[in-house]
This record gives sequence, structure tokens and C-alpha cells, in this order.
Amino acid sequence: MNDYIEHRLRRIHSILAHHLSTLDLILAGKTTNLETAKEFSLLLDLMGTKGSDFKQDCKEVEAEAYRLADKEGLIHE
Repeated sequence: MNDYIEHRLRRIHSILAHHLSTLDLILAGKTTNLETAKEFSLLLDLMGTKGSDFKQDCKEVEAEAYRLADKEGLIHE
């Protein structure tokens, strides 16, 4: 893994961690319906504003990982 991939993975991790911790609280019944609704509003806003960055980061990590794997001779056609 190089710095390019690591930087993008950290951004991806941050977004996914927030979503997972929120879902864990909701599934554990530790939120009211209003809190759940408000949290999903926040998550939807986050995905709306950062969703394209998230998707682009995922695409870039995928492409770079394949490029590095090919460079290492791990991809055989």
C-alpha cells in the first residue's frame, strides 16, 4: 500500500465508521424514533455532499490497487 491509497482509505474509513456506529446504536434500540430520523437526515446529507467524493475515493483505491497488483505480477490474464 502506498501513501496515495492509504490517504483515500482513511477517508473511506472515516465515513464508514460514522455510518456503522450510528446503525449500531439504532439496532441496539438506544435511540428514539426522532433521534433515528434526525440521524438518518444527517447521514443522507453527508452522503449527498460527500457521496461523490466517497465513490471517487473507492474507484481510485480500486484502480491503484489493481495497478500495483499488476506491477507485482499478481494479475494473470
